[in-house]
Amino acid sequence: MKNILENEVIYITGASAGIGYATAELCLSYGATVVITGRNIDNLDKANQELLKISSKVISHNVDVSNESEIVDSLQEIHTSFGKVDGLINNAPSIHTGKIIDLDLDAWRTNFKANLDAVFLTTKTVLPWMQDAKKGAIVNVASVVGLKGVAYMSAYGAAKAGLINFTRATAIEAAPHVRVNCIIPGAVLTPATKRAIPDDELMEATINTIPLKRIAKPIELAKPITFLLSSDASFITGASLVVDGGKTADLNAGN
Repeated sequence: MKNILENEVIYITGASAGIGYATAELCLSYGATVVITGRNIDNLDKANQELLKISSKVISHNVDVSNESEIVDSLQEIHTSFGKVDGLINNAPSIHTGKIIDLDLDAWRTNFKANLDAVFLTTKTVLPWMQDAKKGAIVNVASVVGLKGVAYMSAYGAAKAGLINFTRATAIEAAPHVRVNCIIPGAVLTPATKRAIPDDELMEATINTIPLKRIAKPIELAKPITFLLSSDASFITGASLVVDGGKTADLNAGN
């Protein structure tokens, strides 16, 4: 497994922390050149410095994925420099909550910019390159909120549900040489989760609803993401892999 991504160029959105950062660590350890993007320049610089301890083959781009020109220009710069993009991980999240009756249209749309619109833009940009090279893999990071109804998260859930379907449609169009899959995480111990679940009591209540009785570490998502990127997953495309500790398998009847 050591060099399963040797000489490959992997582009990861939202990689300054959490799942994206853990995936960057793993891809670097497997021999890839890794491009990390982030909107917060300070967090991005800090992540870049830490990742350089693993490998010198890390590149950071300060990008707001909701800005079309920024994300497209960033990808084109990488393609110009390396002549290819072997792997794309669409991970950058954006969560804006609120009751349906209280959301205005701008707030609703904000959830789609990073979670779905940006994925369309990155995919539209890299897919022709991958198809020309007859090689490539895309992994989209969705959420169990895209599978289940969650109060106050209608817009985020709708965007992630759209992402799951977009993954399938892209897999069909990208075949036979480019694979496209989707990871569907449950609760993961990321900065965003810590902000959403700020106290120990709420965290314990959340943990108790998960059959495995804990929240995932980012590396536990990075490993299946990296697997789907690699040639070990050579016959897997259009798949949606739920990684949620059993959360969505449980009916919770009588609890």
